[in-house]
Amino acid sequence: MSNVENLIESVGELWNRYVKHEFVLKMRDGSLPLDIFRYYLVQDGKYIEDMLRALLIASSKGPIDKVTKVLNLVFSTRDKGLEIHSKLYSELSISRDEIVKTRYNLINYAYTRHLYYYANLDWNKFLVAWTPCMFGYSIIGDYVVESPHQLYKTWASFYASNEYKKRVEAILDALNEVNITEGLLSIFVDSVRFEIGFWEASLRKDPTVY
Repeated sequence: MSNVENLIESVGELWNRYVKHEFVLKMRDGSLPLDIFRYYLVQDGKYIEDMLRALLIASSKGPIDKVTKVLNLVFSTRDKGLEIHSKLYSELSISRDEIVKTRYNLINYAYTRHLYYYANLDWNKFLVAWTPCMFGYSIIGDYVVESPHQLYKTWASFYASNEYKKRVEAILDALNEVNITEGLLSIFVDSVRFEIGFWEASLRKDPTVY
């Protein structure tokens, strides 16, 4: 059994609460209100920029072969992600300026600080903190890409793509080299909880505070 399978098994039902959250189910059946999706995209735009910065910080602390492979795949496939997100932003009248100027909701702020914290400590800790986002969205993409709603289908098409799958494979390959301790499991659990919280904050359209 791979490390990611062991980690998911260890968190039990919490994982399903993340990848089959109400937000995800509503994207899949097309019933998610567009104002909620728009709110999510703005917060997610802020998250992605911080996540990539945290990745660059953590990469200076990892094994060069694994780090290089992950970085190459993340940044060489970024154009496809940007292209899809640009379509979504255009459809929902989201500007780059809006993403920059909008404050974080509390969950997003805490989650991104969580990533920065472990990125500054250790590559393995960051990798475990990062995996729920990257691997989870691959599963979610495969599920939501069948949505009858064109916007949600478009959103999912990136996370269901071969380009994204290659990123995830490189991350999971690096993760398999890590000795998973109780401390690392705790970090993984925290990230899964943050992912659940991210969906819930979006459904509620939480106030932006930071």
